[in-house]
Amino acid sequence: MTNPPLVSLIIITMNHEKFIEQACMSAISQTYHNYEIILLDNASKDKTFENAEKVLSKFGQHYQMIRNTESFGVAKNINIAVSHASGEYISLLSGDDWYTEDSLAEKVSYIQENAVDFILSDGYKYYQTEDKTTDTYTPKEKKQVIDSLPNFFHENVSENKTSNVGTFVKRKLLVEYPFDENINTEDWDMNLRLTSKGYKVGFIDKKLFHYRILSTSLSRNWKLMKDSYEKVTHKYMDYIKADQKLYKKYRLKLIHFNYEILLSETDSDSEKERLQMEWKKEKYRIKYKNPVLFFKLLMLKK
Repeated sequence: MTNPPLVSLIIITMNHEKFIEQACMSAISQTYHNYEIILLDNASKDKTFENAEKVLSKFGQHYQMIRNTESFGVAKNINIAVSHASGEYISLLSGDDWYTEDSLAEKVSYIQENAVDFILSDGYKYYQTEDKTTDTYTPKEKKQVIDSLPNFFHENVSENKTSNVGTFVKRKLLVEYPFDENINTEDWDMNLRLTSKGYKVGFIDKKLFHYRILSTSLSRNWKLMKDSYEKVTHKYMDYIKADQKLYKKYRLKLIHFNYEILLSETDSDSEKERLQMEWKKEKYRIKYKNPVLFFKLLMLKK
């Protein structure tokens, strides 16, 4: 290419043969045109690579396909793909998700008109097993995200409150601050890393992606989620402990992980009931200092 594209759309995929064509079709069907596509296949054992190539070969612009000979974590795969990118901006897509056709156009327009360094947006959740589509955010959740933008790091350091599908970010930032390859929730970690250094995040209040939720999704693996949560928050523990409200949220989040892990490991209704009561006790013990109020609330919640 003699003229580098403005955007590099990066697709990270592994064993997505049933979904990759939809992801790739959404990538090549963008209404915006000044972009390249870089697909990295993480040593898939199915026909993901072949199915992707079938679609991307129809793309009238530059695309590149990378095929790992061994499997790596998502963060390392993104870092590898970024090293091959030519665009000023990076747009990230998982091989089991897909974009709306105006996704890149909206993001390019937004980042050129606003003083921000990376962008998140609204979108949809698609539950594969149930064949059900819902909004990514409730109205209340979305308002909280938008209201938190001026103080994003503080509002998100003890809990990830955003959906990070289709993150759009300046490439130079991912070169200077690559993804942490030891963390599974690499997107949340990136959001905190950039905002902690003073970089600005924007939010497009339009639905620009579809996030596919599978039974194997990280959001359903409580042990991995807890591990990632502890690794991310450990980086900012001094900041969290210095704020009473943040530290309380942190402690509540940890006991919630422990509760969900134990709950997922039992089929006994009586044991589930016991665990639920223990969770309530711990939650109220942390939230309330007044013992009388604690017991009153506990009884009301029974």
